[in-house]
This record gives sequence, C-alpha cells and structure tokens, in this order.
Amino acid sequence: MASSSNHQQLFFLLLALLLPIAINGADFIAQKCGENFTGNAILQGNINSVLLDLVANTSAYGFANSSYGTGADTVYGISECREGANAQACSACVSDSALKAHTSCSNSADMSMWQHSCYLRYSNKNFMGKPDSTKIGAWFSEDKPADQQAYTLAVEELLGVVGSAASWGENRKFGWGVMDSPNFKGSLGKLYGMAQCTWDLEQDACTKCLADARQIRRESCGDRAGCYVITESCALRIEISAFLFLNAALDPTTPARSITVGSL
Repeated sequence: MASSSNHQQLFFLLLALLLPIAINGADFIAQKCGENFTGNAILQGNINSVLLDLVANTSAYGFANSSYGTGADTVYGISECREGANAQACSACVSDSALKAHTSCSNSADMSMWQHSCYLRYSNKNFMGKPDSTKIGAWFSEDKPADQQAYTLAVEELLGVVGSAASWGENRKFGWGVMDSPNFKGSLGKLYGMAQCTWDLEQDACTKCLADARQIRRESCGDRAGCYVITESCALRIEISAFLFLNAALDPTTPARSITVGSL
C-alpha cells in the first residue's frame, strides 16, 4: 500500500510540473469541496486512483467514469470535456482539475469542479445517474434589458428549447441556441443560451435538473440580462452577447423570434 501511495504522489507531482502553461486560473469557474475526513488512508488512496483513472481515460472519448474500493470506502468519479475541445486540451483540463482537487480538496470525501473546458466530480456516495441540483454558483451581468417582460418570455422560451435539446442528447447532454430578438439591447439583437447536463444522466433526470436550474436562475439573477447557473449535475447560461464556442450564427433571412438550436 505504501508503494502504491508513493507512486500516486509522484504522479501528482509530475502532473504539476508537466501541465501546459496555457492552463491557468482563467479556465476555472467553480469548485465545491464536500465533507472532510481524516485518518482514512484507504479512502484517500481510492480517491487518488479515481482521479488518475479519469486523467488517463477522458481524452479518448471526451468523457469517462471510474470507481475504486469496496463498502464505505468506495469512490465514484466522472469527467467530461466540452465538445470542440481537442484531445490535448481535454487532457490538460482534466489533469488540471484533478491536480486542483488533489491539492485544494485533499481531505474531502466528495468534490465537483467546473471549468470552461471540462467537468470533474468524485464522491464516496454513488451519484451516477442521479440528478443533483444543489447550487454550486450563480453569476449575473450588470446589464438589464430595456423590455423586461419581453426578455423574460424570450429567456424562458429559449431555455426550454435548449434544455430539451440537452436532455435528448445521446453522448453529450449539451444544447445551445440563438434567438433572433431585435427588440432586445445586445449584440446584434440576439439572445444566446445553452444548457448542459453531465453525461451520466438519462433524459428525465437531465430534464429535472435543468428545471431546478431554471428556478435558481429566476431567484438568483432576477431581471439581469445575463445569467450563468451551475449545479452539481447541470448548468445553464443565457446572455445578450455571444459566448458559445460553436458557430451558432443565424441565417439573416430567418424571421424574428426564430431559434437556431443544436445538441451534442
């Protein structure tokens, strides 16, 4: 056991030295460290094994899951990279997340982290396939739309569409959309939205998580033009300026209030 632990510590040390310079704090969004534990070397070893497993396997398909241990010391983990991230960027982001988890949540029995390019979570409770809408964070812009009532209706419509696209996704539970809304103050009068669930959720579980996230948006962001909500199992974002990494440009001939939507 001591030899295995030493190998794990050496791996994390090498990880810290070899991570690309491009990975820095700018990619980080939010992290949650859960219940602390002390004096359980077996549990810590299983956490390290799950993290190393996710680092090794995520870039091949863009997502991975892992579990180590038995009984109360079993640790479960999942990871996922955003569509559009190449294998190198995916590997770098998951490696960076694992290193941050190892250093800043070293005594936590569960941890979740969202970065712009990837997501990573582990726990000593089996969360796989179970929607968890516990809020990790909610951020909003200072802008307010000129026509609040029309904006609110458009937001609900767009989030409903991108939420359905995400929940119906096969491998990646990610939906994005752009609504042509010339009456709104913003970039070219467009409204941009996205919804995402972790890949382990089935359709109904994803739908439930996103419904809860939409309620969090209403409570946390109010009448703000932009809002980004992240929970344990899903996330959504709405903005009046482009933030999507996908090309979601509308055909200029499409009528007002049409929606261009996609899923992954």
